[in-house]
Amino acid sequence: MGAAFVVLLGLPATAHGDPRRRALATVYEALGRTLADLGTARGADSRRVLTARLNQLQDLFPNHRRAEPPGLRPMFEAALAATEAATGLLWARRPVPPEVAAVPGRLAEAVRQDDDEEVVVPDWRPDTPARQALDVALRAAAEAVAGRPARIGTAPAPPPDPWRLRGGLLSGPSARYGLRVALCIAAGSVVTANFPLSKSYWVPMTIAFVLKPDLGSVFLRAVSRAVGTVLGVAVTAVLVSLTTEQWALTAVAAGCVALLPYATAAHYGLNTLVMTPMALLLLQLGGQSSAAEFWPRVLDTVLASAIVLLFGYLLWPERPRHRIEPRLVAATTALRAYLDAVTDHRRTGEVWLRRTAYRSLADVRHEVRQGLAEPPPTGRLAEQWLPATAALERLGGAVAAFAAQIRYGGRVPDPAETERVRRALDELTAAAREHRPPTSTAARPSTPHDPALSALGRAADELEVLLRRP
Repeated sequence: MGAAFVVLLGLPATAHGDPRRRALATVYEALGRTLADLGTARGADSRRVLTARLNQLQDLFPNHRRAEPPGLRPMFEAALAATEAATGLLWARRPVPPEVAAVPGRLAEAVRQDDDEEVVVPDWRPDTPARQALDVALRAAAEAVAGRPARIGTAPAPPPDPWRLRGGLLSGPSARYGLRVALCIAAGSVVTANFPLSKSYWVPMTIAFVLKPDLGSVFLRAVSRAVGTVLGVAVTAVLVSLTTEQWALTAVAAGCVALLPYATAAHYGLNTLVMTPMALLLLQLGGQSSAAEFWPRVLDTVLASAIVLLFGYLLWPERPRHRIEPRLVAATTALRAYLDAVTDHRRTGEVWLRRTAYRSLADVRHEVRQGLAEPPPTGRLAEQWLPATAALERLGGAVAAFAAQIRYGGRVPDPAETERVRRALDELTAAAREHRPPTSTAARPSTPHDPALSALGRAADELEVLLRRP
């Protein structure tokens, strides 16, 4: 019965067509929010959401055109081109008219409805190369959504690397993560074998949940899981002491289910706080005594969290540099390749090198943000690398703006200027490999960039200030 209900709930989602089309619509929606937030304090956060949506879309998109629905590829490529222009505008601190910022939202609705409705791009006379790049991309997207041919000039996606999955599975971080999980599960098995626990399976299961690699900091998850469970049990105890009426408990459990998506997005501890009463109340509604599960649930969860903190965090030989600094090296390498493609006019792979660079920047930012939530030495190291991460993100925007200047502004790359940025990236790469976080800081520019000047020059100045030694 429950399985049939889950299938019934999933029918509306499947009725809306290809999931790639829905993901593409969310990309255009995020692009619209980014354009609306240009020149404001919300711009950087909106662009990060846009990058995450593009990453999700790229994961859904096939590498071979024959495996995808017709018409999606031009819309996807137009979204990539518009994202590049939006990133350049964000870096230059130049907004666009509200009627232009509203275009991606209308494109998203047309993509989601899968119709050929005409989306009109206003005649707004773009006056900078990045604005002109955005205008071209939005008009191409409107043509593609309307079912007409649209060419952006981007190259097809590179073929899949047959060694990528194997290399990821056999990489050092993967091996260390597997050993960490094995050590914690083994410790949990020893505890459950030597102590009489009524729900002994809950200890290794909780360890696996806490160590799940895509949920954030291990330290923060372990603490949040324990605290959330204790508070959730306390809330359930109060509810059960007040009433045991079936309708009341059903209403509270339904409320927990409704809150679960929001709690999960907000914080892992809040997710646990909402999940615990829901599980215990369902036991009560099923005819069992939820009060009998209060102490076992708290004991098992606290034991599992303590095992993770001891064997998976405090005693684990991994150091922060195994997480943060390799991703910094990957980001600087990807940015250098993107810069080389832009300055050497190798348009064939420029868009995909840019996507690789943005994705690498998102990964390193994620690791730094996780590290900031942990105690020293991880928290201290993450704080030291935070300025470099922010500078690299701004450099990505500068290279995107520079690409627009070359394409639409007729700018010719200055070899000396380009070499300054390359040297700075190489120095930052060497610093990450040698575990030497920069000690200087570079302030984010607060004034709009003059489109008559090279976008790369200001980025070179910022990197050199960041890497300056006292």
